[in-house]
This record gives sequence, structure tokens and C-alpha cells, in this order.
Amino acid sequence: MVPLVDMHCHLLAGVDDGPRDMDEALEMCAAAYAEGVRLMAATAHQNERWPNVSPDVIRGGAVKLQEALARRGVKMTVFPCAEVMAQPETTQHWRRGKILSVADRGQYLLLEVPRGIFVDLLPTAYRLHAAGIRPILAHPEREAEYLHEAGRIEEMIDAGCLVQVSSRSVTDPKTKEDRNALRSWFQRGVVHFLGSDGHSPTRRPPCLASAWREITRWVGPGLADRIASSNGLAAAHGLPLRVRRPQVRSMATWWTSRLW
Repeated sequence: MVPLVDMHCHLLAGVDDGPRDMDEALEMCAAAYAEGVRLMAATAHQNERWPNVSPDVIRGGAVKLQEALARRGVKMTVFPCAEVMAQPETTQHWRRGKILSVADRGQYLLLEVPRGIFVDLLPTAYRLHAAGIRPILAHPEREAEYLHEAGRIEEMIDAGCLVQVSSRSVTDPKTKEDRNALRSWFQRGVVHFLGSDGHSPTRRPPCLASAWREITRWVGPGLADRIASSNGLAAAHGLPLRVRRPQVRSMATWWTSRLW
């Protein structure tokens, strides 16, 4: 089993809707370690609901968590990360240092797709790319427009975006149609990272291994390991990632997603 990388997990105690205290955060890390995870994004929301979550708050929280892990003897490495809600001002906020990049490396930005209403993020993606930061879309599979409309997610990748899928979308899809469409994403090369989107030890635990095993069945160990391990390791170190454009979705895939 490769060392897994959780690219999206809310681990910072008392910062957002993640763990309430350090004990819960440490419990989440220990559970992830037992599953084979060795590197985790200590993620916090940056949006209007949490206006006081600044880059410095996230940086400081990640340092405190890493120190607490060392004291407990948990050999987990965490890095600071923000889940930034996409909005028209996102590029300006980036230029002014108001939002935090993945691992504070200045290369990638975990960009949350607005829920409940479809927003065309192509202009934002182009502006961020022009500003020198590459967007990683956080769990876009939760939005039907991206998951089911032909060409929608591909145009975001053409604009420079990468895609992070949540483990629960793999192991506990809402419908068979969603499961088949998501499996098609993996098989066609749409997905680049895996994240648990964990929030607590019990309510939303950071489960990743079951999803990795399912993805391995879908696409084989080579691609599954890149998605769940090596791509995340590269992003955490600020290294460039070159990805191929996804294969075109065939009509057979479209019909299968509806028949099964």
C-alpha cells in the first residue's frame, strides 16, 4: 500500500466547522494514520461564514497541530491549506495575500465550488492562472452540472484547473447514476487528487483507504496511486503537475450511467 495523501481535511481545532479541540484533531490524525495516510492538508474554510480565518490563523494552527502530533508520537505530517470559496474577488484576494495556497507554496489554490447554484467559474480560473496560481477544484462532483453535463468539467481542466474528489463520493454515492459518472471521470483521467473532507472523528471522519481501494478496482493501481498519493505529494511540495486532457466521454458511457 502506498502512503496516502489526504488533500482536503478540516483538522484545525476551533477554527471552522472542523474538530472542536486539539484532542479531536489528534484523534482524526491517528485514525487517518491507521488507514495508511501519511500526509494531510490541515484545511480550513476561507469564506464569508468564517471571516476571521486568515492565512496566519491557518499557518499557526498547522504548526500547533504538527507539534502536538510529535508529542503524541503520531508520525503524521500536516501542511496548511485553505478551502477558498470561489467569488468574483478571489483573484484580488490572492494578489493581496488574503487567502492561503496549498501548503503555503504559492503554486496551487484549493477552490470551493459554490453549492446549490451553478456558477460559471471559467473566468475565475483564467484570472487565477494568469496571476500565477493553479486552481484545484474542491469536490466538483457534488454539482450535477460538472458531473453529468458533457464537456463541463473538461473545459475547467482546459482552463488550467485540477480536480479533487471526495472519498465519500466514491464509497457512498447518492445514486447509481452518480457512481457511474464518477467512475467514468476516473477512467477518463478527469480526477487528480483524493481528499476525505473530514471534519470530526465521528461526524465526518477522515476515511480515505476504502475509496483508494475502489479506485484501484476502477482504474488499476498505477493511476489510483497517482491520484491518492504521488500527485498530492507533488502539490504539497509546490512541484508542477502535467496532466493530459481527459478522454472524450463516449455515448456508451452516457447511456451506461443512466441504465445502471
